[in-house]
Amino acid sequence: MEQQVRSMSRRGFLVSVGGAAMLSACGGGSSSSSSSTPTSGTATSSAAGMKVPLTIDLSQARLPAGASTVAYAYIIGGLYTDAALTNFVCYRLDASGAVHAVSTGDNTQAAHSFPDPNGVVSAADTLTLAAAYPSAWADYGIALSVSAPNYIDLGNIDTASIPGLGTGNNAFSMRIYISLGVPKLPFSAQAAYTSAGVTHANPYAGPGFDTGTPGSLCLYDWFECSIDSARVLNGNTTYVDQFGMPLIVAAQPGTTAQGQLNVTRQQALAAIAGFDQTVYKGLTQAVSAPSAYPAGTAYLRAISPDHLSGLNLSSGLGASFNSYFDSVIASWNGTTITVIDSTSGTFHCTPSTGSWAFTGPSSFTFTDVNTANIWQCAGTMASGTAAQKNVGKQLLAAFNRGQMSDTTLSSITLSDASCPSPVPDPYYKFSPSNQWAYSFHGWSSNQLAYGFAYDDVCAANPSFNTSGALSSLSITLGAMF
Repeated sequence: MEQQVRSMSRRGFLVSVGGAAMLSACGGGSSSSSSSTPTSGTATSSAAGMKVPLTIDLSQARLPAGASTVAYAYIIGGLYTDAALTNFVCYRLDASGAVHAVSTGDNTQAAHSFPDPNGVVSAADTLTLAAAYPSAWADYGIALSVSAPNYIDLGNIDTASIPGLGTGNNAFSMRIYISLGVPKLPFSAQAAYTSAGVTHANPYAGPGFDTGTPGSLCLYDWFECSIDSARVLNGNTTYVDQFGMPLIVAAQPGTTAQGQLNVTRQQALAAIAGFDQTVYKGLTQAVSAPSAYPAGTAYLRAISPDHLSGLNLSSGLGASFNSYFDSVIASWNGTTITVIDSTSGTFHCTPSTGSWAFTGPSSFTFTDVNTANIWQCAGTMASGTAAQKNVGKQLLAAFNRGQMSDTTLSSITLSDASCPSPVPDPYYKFSPSNQWAYSFHGWSSNQLAYGFAYDDVCAANPSFNTSGALSSLSITLGAMF
């Protein structure tokens, strides 16, 4: 997976909008519309007159409190406005679909506060939730009905409302977040800065999900995508970072629905909580403010092994988490590994401890093949030249999928030009492998899932592009209970 904005993979999106707590790498500029009131209102109940209707349907979720459940959407992202990729600008949409530049003037909500319009959050839970709002923040929430479809017009994502909108790296990268329960997602507009030659004149800090980050006590998930000046949409559902809610997404023209699970949210989270705790301890995040969420919600989310590894909290990790792949890595010492990259050629390696040196059309060495980098798809296997990254991502995918764990092999050949069919049926046959990714593939009705950052190797992930200008987008909340 190339680390480019337009790919809109989890990795690609984070390059455009930052890291851990979603600090967006957004730059300056102005929108054709502005607002002194950041609250985005209520989505309409009709698509009549819309140029590109976004339908958000929560009515199939089987929520125990039904129509009284509080729900919101948030649409926000940014783009490079120049060919040199030196200027990044952030925008958000309101309930009418109007486009607004992110501004520090949007931070109208006080730190350590959140709206509780129906007065349903207990005093104790209010104190708990206040920690999730450490800074002044902007209320970009669009109120949603949970009993009937909601409609928001995406037709204003165009060159008139977003100057500099183009194709490739100049498309608009965005996330459509959906939250359930009283706590709204905090987005804090930030002061301008310049880093590594890129100007970010209106960045924002968005919600996090790792323990203790702003917004981490909110119940939410998102769909990430890009829309370019030809209105072609590229997007994917993803479990690379976390699983908050099941979102089923389809776009027209030319795509089929992605993200449909054959288990409920409650069943999936219970299964994750039951993973081998000597390895996967700490994935599920228990609710600490129950009055703020739909009745019966036991977990806010589950974080992925990628983020469990990244937290580096030894007390929260299973005893063998940080060494999970070590024996497999060592087993390849002195054994031939061949990786065929359809773009740059065939590469060979005979690993030795601490060094996997590949030769072929070019030469490079992976010096940090270890368990942590396999979980996180990081290190020298995710950097360097294009050939190095292409070979590295095939190796990372093979470790996560258990291909490297096959003890019957005396050598192995990996190739992105000769993929198994159907994908991902041949994978996860051997242990150790990534049980998180394996489970989401198994729970997905079409077997496609983004379970780790390089699950796009051999197209096992649910990324899609519209076959022409976007005419409609739908997001349906799957069964929660």
